[in-house]
Amino acid sequence: MGGLLYKDFLSINGKKQVAVISVFTVLLVVLKLIVAFADTPDAWLMENSEGEVMNFLDYLVSMPAQIMPIMFISFIAMWIQNVIQNDEKSKIHAYLSATPLSKRAYIAEKYVFIGICIYAALSICVIWCIISMAFLQEGAVLDILMLISSFLIELFSLALIGASIEFPVFVAFGKEKGQMIKTGILEVLAWFAVAFLFFGNLDVLEKVDLNRIIEWAKTHSFALMFMAVISPLITLCVYYISYRISVRIYERKEREHE
Repeated sequence: MGGLLYKDFLSINGKKQVAVISVFTVLLVVLKLIVAFADTPDAWLMENSEGEVMNFLDYLVSMPAQIMPIMFISFIAMWIQNVIQNDEKSKIHAYLSATPLSKRAYIAEKYVFIGICIYAALSICVIWCIISMAFLQEGAVLDILMLISSFLIELFSLALIGASIEFPVFVAFGKEKGQMIKTGILEVLAWFAVAFLFFGNLDVLEKVDLNRIIEWAKTHSFALMFMAVISPLITLCVYYISYRISVRIYERKEREHE
């Protein structure tokens, strides 16, 4: 299984991504140290919508921690597609039929690999949040980073559920047909979103208040901690069920080919 894990790691350009993330993390640390210990020129100072004066570099360093969790979710979806597509191009199924590796082990490796990727992405986001919050004064930016860090586990649990849905579809229909099905579902959701913008009650969106959400998170810290504990357990159960479904689909396809 180790060879398959490394093959999938190469299929998503893992070495390049690790190098870029490592360099970027070091750059964030350097910028944070400059902000913390260097004298701040007046040109670097800015005022946010809350009337708080802050260092522009502090704001700049905090942006990756605010944006990258959502970006990593999209990366995970692309990684799944790349892994499936690489196997189809390399015709690995014919090679595996001549090896003692079982069908269950082959499917399990895909689930283990994406699980490792999701855990690594979660860890990177946590590290970036810690770097961004270091030496940061109390204010809106710190509150936003605290809010994001409170929901990171739940967010990546949803990513794992997304992978649980995508894997059986790609195993059953292949990369191209699976992508068509996924695109069709996303287009339907997009039409619902457009219909809401034209015909829905937009007053609901106006009532969304970030400050109220932050205050809710502060006063319900135990509930958030409970969600952070229980959501991975539930998600792993769903992930295992998805694995069993994918194994059955793959075994049935192999029997049909034989």
